[in-house]
Amino acid sequence: MLKNSLLILFFLSSVISGYCQEGFLIDKNRRSTKVKFELVNNLIILPVELNGVELSFLLDTGVNTSVLLNIEEGDSLELKNAEKINLRGLGGEELIEAYRSVDNELRLGKVSCKDLTLFLIYDADVNFSPRLGIPVHGIIGYDFFKDFVVEINYSRKFLRLHDPDRFSKKLSRYNEMTIRFFQNKPYIRANVEIEGKVVPVTLLIDNGLGDAVWLFNENADIKVPENSFDDFLGLGLLGDVTGKRSRIGYLELGDHRLRDVTAAFPDSVSVQGLKLFAERNGSIGGEVLKRFNVIFDYDHQKIYLRKNRFFNDPFNYDMSGITLEHSGFMIVESYVNVSRPESARDDNEIIFETGLQTRKKFELKPAFKIVSVRKDSPAYEAGLQAGDELVKINGRDVFRYDLEDIVSLFASEEGKLIRLEVNRGISNLKFEFRLKKVL
Repeated sequence: MLKNSLLILFFLSSVISGYCQEGFLIDKNRRSTKVKFELVNNLIILPVELNGVELSFLLDTGVNTSVLLNIEEGDSLELKNAEKINLRGLGGEELIEAYRSVDNELRLGKVSCKDLTLFLIYDADVNFSPRLGIPVHGIIGYDFFKDFVVEINYSRKFLRLHDPDRFSKKLSRYNEMTIRFFQNKPYIRANVEIEGKVVPVTLLIDNGLGDAVWLFNENADIKVPENSFDDFLGLGLLGDVTGKRSRIGYLELGDHRLRDVTAAFPDSVSVQGLKLFAERNGSIGGEVLKRFNVIFDYDHQKIYLRKNRFFNDPFNYDMSGITLEHSGFMIVESYVNVSRPESARDDNEIIFETGLQTRKKFELKPAFKIVSVRKDSPAYEAGLQAGDELVKINGRDVFRYDLEDIVSLFASEEGKLIRLEVNRGISNLKFEFRLKKVL
């Protein structure tokens, strides 16, 4: 599990549901179509077109409707027939104002829906993009999965969407498991071993959760292991979600057993209201699902799993104590050769003539800041603070990293020396620490 894996998990009132009346259809009545995606911190990000505007959506089995986020007043997107409603989100009890919009057209590659209902959360504070480092404008779940047999190839980063009536893929090398539905969300039976005790559990299949496993310790048999620590678990609609982080002996899904799995145990306050399904004991997230090629067949209430090249990868976690986010852009100055052709220029470049041989170039590069530091962690003991803006990592300019690269570095190996230069106020300060295992 990567520390900065984003949690995007929330629920809507049971009386509210989104849908595409005629359903998503594949162009020209094809049997199937392929869609490429980005995999960011175990989450699937899809390029979509909503009412003619290009956006990025998270694909999330943990939601029962489509949601639009982070749309600013200046954006040109037009929504159809909107009415105000209230939503309740993960992280607290407060209601969030939103708008329900019908008859929208959403296109994804060669598939489209012409009458999609979605919910717009028009709140500048509800913005998941900084924690991922890339724009995320919305979330789509059940509306999409109900109309296809959805094949997810995590190792090659593509979806294969099949017409359910003409699906004919050979599945002899896949492990077939039954899924159940509650409020249009899929649940699966599994076994977990916690400090030597095997516990049967019912888990929400939630590929919009970056973690491996979440477990609710309301069940007497589900106890937080002694070796655990307090941690930031994710970002919900109403703020940060906190809890304990630990390891369990194994997670068993059908014929597959994953060992030494990182597990999160969220605070009861953070997940108040989530257990609408009485049998639910937690969630399975992207850190587990990415280890398989997965096929969802909602029509027949089946999921098919086949191990991929990620299956035996260790379950890592952050060993620095730092939670980062993208904090905008910085202007970076460099020089380029005069002979560089016009066609090679980047849209973000501003070119100034400085002589016959070189030109000065200014580029916009991502900036990153620390949003929290875990108490008693290596970063905390070194003196790093929330609000510090990263300048350099191990002597290298921070703009040369993606957010995911930094998070992976902080989860890489115990004892690794990390040297950070940060900006705090009007000063640049230097710190160093070594990554330290807690679990």
